[in-house]
Amino acid sequence: SDLFGTAVNMAARIASKADAGEILAADVVRQLVAGKGFLFADRGETELRGFEDPVRIYEVRWQD
Repeated sequence: SDLFGTAVNMAARIASKADAGEILAADVVRQLVAGKGFLFADRGETELRGFEDPVRIYEVRWQD
């Protein structure tokens, strides 16, 4: 079945802004995993089609 809704739309819009090999996440994701060892780099606010207000996005940093 297809998934739809605000969260799915936001995730798709954020993912479309990522470069190859890059993971971007909304602030809510960063907050949900706080204290679990994930590293994030603030990429600032961006306009997302279908959303009235700018959304702050973060790059998920990882180590090999």
